[in-house]
Amino acid sequence: MAQISGAAFTLLLLLTVSLFCQDTAAWACCRRYSKGQLPVPLIRGYSIQTIHAHCNINAVIFHTSGGRKVCADPSLPWVTDSIQKLTKRVWAMKKQEKQQ
Repeated sequence: MAQISGAAFTLLLLLTVSLFCQDTAAWACCRRYSKGQLPVPLIRGYSIQTIHAHCNINAVIFHTSGGRKVCADPSLPWVTDSIQKLTKRVWAMKKQEKQQ
């Protein structure tokens, strides 16, 4: 039976863990939309999910102040309104930062 050096074993272990983490991350996506409307003051940011191999819907993922992630339908008016309000909030913060 062939022996494997400690360095080669460590490298193999790191590659295996890396592949597992990438595969796990690919499965962490919205599979359905959350019900109800999320109040804008609770939203701290958002990300966009597009359809790909593991994610079967387009979604806006709102990140809340409590650390939750809420999946929303990007075609709904409240979702687009919330994104516009968040964008205005960011621009106001940037403008205030420049004035200081």
